[in-house]
Amino acid sequence: MGSSRSKPATMPNEGSAHFSKLKDDITCSICLHEIHDPVSITCGHTFCKPCISSYWSTPQPFGYRCPECRKVCPRDQLIPAYRLQQLVSKVQLVVKEEQSKLAPPRAVQLVYTDASNKMGLDESVLDGCFLDSKISDYPLCLICVIGEKRRGKSSLMNYILRALYSLEKGQPISLGEQDETLHGFEWRSGTDSITKGIWLWNRPFLLERNGEKMAVFVLDTEGSMDIESDRETCVKLSALSMLLSSYLIFNINASLKTTELDYLEHLNILVRDWHNPDDCGRDAAKSYMEHETEKLRKSATYRRVLETLRSPSASGFLLPHPGKTFLRSSEGRQSDMDDDFRSHLTTYISNLVEEVWLHRKTDVHGERITCGQLGRMLKDFVSTLQQENFSFASPIEMFYALENHKNLKITVKIFQDFVTNKAPSSSSPIKVLKVRPSNMREVVSEEALRLLQEYEQNLRGSNDTARKNLICEMKALLDQEVEKFCSEYSKRFTKCAVGIGCAVGGGILSLAGGIVGAAVAGTVLATEAVIIGGAVGGSVGGAIGTGVGGGVGGIIGHIAKKKDQMPDDQGNSNGSTPEDTQKLVPKAE
Repeated sequence: MGSSRSKPATMPNEGSAHFSKLKDDITCSICLHEIHDPVSITCGHTFCKPCISSYWSTPQPFGYRCPECRKVCPRDQLIPAYRLQQLVSKVQLVVKEEQSKLAPPRAVQLVYTDASNKMGLDESVLDGCFLDSKISDYPLCLICVIGEKRRGKSSLMNYILRALYSLEKGQPISLGEQDETLHGFEWRSGTDSITKGIWLWNRPFLLERNGEKMAVFVLDTEGSMDIESDRETCVKLSALSMLLSSYLIFNINASLKTTELDYLEHLNILVRDWHNPDDCGRDAAKSYMEHETEKLRKSATYRRVLETLRSPSASGFLLPHPGKTFLRSSEGRQSDMDDDFRSHLTTYISNLVEEVWLHRKTDVHGERITCGQLGRMLKDFVSTLQQENFSFASPIEMFYALENHKNLKITVKIFQDFVTNKAPSSSSPIKVLKVRPSNMREVVSEEALRLLQEYEQNLRGSNDTARKNLICEMKALLDQEVEKFCSEYSKRFTKCAVGIGCAVGGGILSLAGGIVGAAVAGTVLATEAVIIGGAVGGSVGGAIGTGVGGGVGGIIGHIAKKKDQMPDDQGNSNGSTPEDTQKLVPKAE
């Protein structure tokens, strides 16, 4: 007997020992599940409301009895048990959290591509990793690998996971035991690749140094350089990897090819299977990159790449071949590696992990980005990629486009914060009246121009048409914000002027009061060429029961405005262009 509704799963036996003893107290004896929408009957026992209603749905000749104690209880006296419902929710939450802690961390797909190569974002993964309240305010470092498939990317990431795990535990950096099977990101030595997209290790490594905490995420990009994928998919995945990462590892084979140069930007170039095992490591890579730089100097095609290779942000490392035994094995054990490869791999990963604090994610202004900020940023990036019809030749151009769009929104937000601070809604009427709308417009227009010029200077990329379009879009947005703010400020200014006039006139409570109040408001407004004598007079004159205040307000305002616009000794006007003002003094009958 019991409810026919769909029931949630029962609380698992492996739940917290602290809460297991509460299982009987929060279980409905009719459906034997956790109580949902609990109600108590007059004998004191509690059940799911749908369950007890269904149990008593059939008339009973000797009254409706409690399923537990068999006492007769009124059917229509079901008392909601709100506290018990809250207790059930808390127990379920704690058990769920403990289950997630007990579950081993794993690689989850954060960004995916569907059959039509449209890019999507798994927001449940993003929310659980970046927007979790426990770490959303932490600064972060994101280590990401891109490169062709079957080049040892995932196995490299798994050894990085091991090193970060030891660092998190405060232990010496280690790649694990020599005979330990490699686990983590899925990796294969065959021809099949993992599903295209960006994969994320779903548990960040939480590091602490000198009282400062940081979350380190590890990402693996699949399909960013897959020759079987369409160019657009490769470009988008590579661009997103560049945007996400604060330490981007470009995993390439044997040597740097010109077909791969489009992908370079603020990264670490890891060259695998280097031909000379006796000349590997960081210093050897530096010499190799200098050699490649000299070759690129003769070509204008790779000017941006040349700049990147010369920048302090670019580094490299040469790794020898791991050995045939390691390649043939599916276990990924260090004991299967050639000695020189294992030695250089240990050095490379140790250096990377030791320097992780130097690679915290920052914005264009050098400010540190938090986990929560990055999560919201990623949602915006993927939404932009889905909506915009990008068709760029390289990830660098895509990267620049997304960065420019992001900075556009940041600039608008900076302007909105500026005008909010310039004229807070809590400002007193006196403070508002100190700054006339025309002066306020001048101030905010200057700030909008400054931000537009700053945005133009910070635009990235060499596509002139795209730059001009973005500048026009930025100007239109700022102009819109200026007009919106100035319109609202003018209304506030007018309201404050009317209020001051009413206060003055109402305090005198006479015809003279009406005249003085209207004069105050009319004079203030006239300086802005906004004559609303009728409105002012209606407010002030209403206090004395006549329309005289309105008429006088209009006249005084008109006179004050005319005076402000009279030419000076040099013939220059002191105000704006005169406007006709209707005199609203009622004719004497």
